[in-house]
Amino acid sequence: NEAEPSGWTHADLERLGRTLGARDGTGPDDDPLLRSLRDQSRAEGQAEGRDQGRAEAVRAVLESRGIACSENLLAGIPDGLPGRVVVAAALACDSEQDFHARLRRVPSGPSATSE
Repeated sequence: NEAEPSGWTHADLERLGRTLGARDGTGPDDDPLLRSLRDQSRAEGQAEGRDQGRAEAVRAVLESRGIACSENLLAGIPDGLPGRVVVAAALACDSEQDFHARLRRVPSGPSATSE
């Protein structure tokens, strides 16, 4: 009868669900909504990981070349640019501003951004 289920209630319900699932041979992926939410969360996490990895790689390239980087290095970079294009800009630029300018000059379209 809780207005808002407590942590204890959630833990009990999860334990009950796991017990019943083990008994019946089912799991969270057998529920269409939970499967969809899990897939969405996984895709968001993978995209976030790719973005963080790309930022770390670009920062490492620029810093190894003696180019100072701001905190939001990849802010404003067009979405969907292949890693090879971003790395090429990092290798050719002479400043963070030049890096951004090179990426803004990349032609748009499938042939320009396909890897």
